[in-house]
Amino acid sequence: MFPQRLLLRASKHASQQLRSPAIRSNFQRRFASTEAPKLTGPQDNPFNRERQAVKGHAAATSDLWRKLSIYVTIPCLIIAAVNAYNLWTEHWEHWAHMPPIDERPEYPYQNIRTKNYIWGDGDKTLFWNDEVNHHKKDE
Repeated sequence: MFPQRLLLRASKHASQQLRSPAIRSNFQRRFASTEAPKLTGPQDNPFNRERQAVKGHAAATSDLWRKLSIYVTIPCLIIAAVNAYNLWTEHWEHWAHMPPIDERPEYPYQNIRTKNYIWGDGDKTLFWNDEVNHHKKDE
């Protein structure tokens, strides 16, 4: 619980620092769109000004999504992959403690066969895995 308190205090302190005028003005200058060259003469009309504003907004928005894709999505995918790997290894550690396949009970709802499959020996499904699936024909 102690590290949580430290984290909470640090986040409050960081948010107060971000609200300070010196830092806020740097962020405002950084995220403000750059001035496009001024239109003069017949090119200076409402249509061209709006078009220029849309281009500036599109550039800023695409830059934001590019940064999100690189700095948010990729770390999230890495974290998800590590989590999936840990769950996978935990799952197979659990399977190591189970009795051998031959000693496991077969329940009436498992491996129901009304006719043989057209491949292999006719007993195994298309996605049969000998390490996981079992079928006792004599019972």
